[in-house]
Amino acid sequence: VRRKKSISIEEKIDIISAVESGKKKADIAAKYGIKKNSLSSIMKNKEKVLEAFESLRFDPKRKRLRTAFYTDLEEALMKWYRIAQCLNVPVNGPMLRLKANDFAQQLGHSDFKCSNGWLDRFKSRYGLVFRAPPPVEAAASTAVDAPALWYQNVLHCYLNDYQPKNIFYIQETGLLYQMLPHNTFAFKGETCSVGKLSKERITVVVGTNLDGSEKLRLLVIGKSKNPRCFKDVKSLPVDYEANDRAWMTLEVFEQWVHKLDDRFQAEQRRVVILVDSLPAHTEVKNLKSVKLVFSPPGASSFTATKHGAVRSLKVKYRRCLIKKFVDCVEGNKEFMLTLLDAIEMLHLCWRTVTPETVVKSYNETGFKWEANENGNHREDEGDFDLIAHAQAAGVEFPEGLSLEEYAALDDGLATCEMPTNNERMYVKESTSDKAGMFVGDEDEDEGDRFQGAQQPLPSKHEALSALDTLRKFLRSQDTNDSLHDSLADLENFI
Repeated sequence: VRRKKSISIEEKIDIISAVESGKKKADIAAKYGIKKNSLSSIMKNKEKVLEAFESLRFDPKRKRLRTAFYTDLEEALMKWYRIAQCLNVPVNGPMLRLKANDFAQQLGHSDFKCSNGWLDRFKSRYGLVFRAPPPVEAAASTAVDAPALWYQNVLHCYLNDYQPKNIFYIQETGLLYQMLPHNTFAFKGETCSVGKLSKERITVVVGTNLDGSEKLRLLVIGKSKNPRCFKDVKSLPVDYEANDRAWMTLEVFEQWVHKLDDRFQAEQRRVVILVDSLPAHTEVKNLKSVKLVFSPPGASSFTATKHGAVRSLKVKYRRCLIKKFVDCVEGNKEFMLTLLDAIEMLHLCWRTVTPETVVKSYNETGFKWEANENGNHREDEGDFDLIAHAQAAGVEFPEGLSLEEYAALDDGLATCEMPTNNERMYVKESTSDKAGMFVGDEDEDEGDRFQGAQQPLPSKHEALSALDTLRKFLRSQDTNDSLHDSLADLENFI
């Protein structure tokens, strides 16, 4: 009797890629020495194979996907191991044994004991090998190979199964929202996770799909849940969360992904969301329309996109900030910028980031698919003229500092939490009162240097009067009907 041949996960990935590329199934089966029904079975279980490969839950050389009895313990242990990898913390057998027993106690597995046999089986299941650190040259080449394999196999399959409009990538960026050109020396190289400058920083989470046709609603993470400038505010043009470090946490990530899942489910869409493997990016359960795909730990797989949507957003924001400051100088007014002002400016700038910018950044990253990219597209809006205008108005702009460099000065801000204890390894339910997000007592320690006096809310009559002034201005301009329609919608709303 001919013995059935076992195929490793890595070989199954190669088989799936070959089938997806259009090769004949008979030739593929012959190459790997398997029967056609075995190949059909692999394709039937494609999602499970891809999930096992991209989530690093199993060793790629492993041939079976059988899970362990203490699945919750192993998930917690692997999550801890992945975070240790992200933080470049060396892990050995005794450390793993200690953590396993620790997690077992926390999860209520009183009968569990991390024996040598269990530890060996665990390492075998997940392909963990502890060895001395390789030389620098070898480590660099290995780091290049892992993302390359991930790109070629995992992403290739998702690009075949999902349309580009249904594949999104999200990333965080830090923003010192009050940083003017003349204070850049005080911020350059500052991590700003704690300390005085942390009061003036926020984290902005952006998301776009591959063809640039859709930009997700921005998520802004601030330091204060109820800043003074949010008084009487009932809605914002962005999603807003807050914690004492103003950065992404496990809880915020899980809540936001669930919110996206609800939205896509309502739209009857199935989407893939690509995220980098960072400590605050956790696997989220009970998703119905969203599939989270994590890049390999320790690999910045989408570095080029930081010069795309995120870079465009930050340059546009700095441009608006300078214009606002110049207007105040020329009008002999006090410059004030609240967190609410910054949020509205970010929303305005995000709306103007073009699909061409997004597509170009993805193509530079390695996503190769047919797209209508305009090679002559530029987003230059007269930066030199803006800087010259600012300097003429008396704004101190450091010599030789371009707007691009000005926008990149806060790129090094920490944007996610770094767990230091076991409790942060678990995603807990949020206890924040969403219904009271912008009401109740305001936080006094907002840290805005330019808050100024609280402005009273305009009355309905004042709002209609301002709208009438805007309408008169539009009549004198050569514009299209859409702006007039928007004014009519605003008037009906008021």
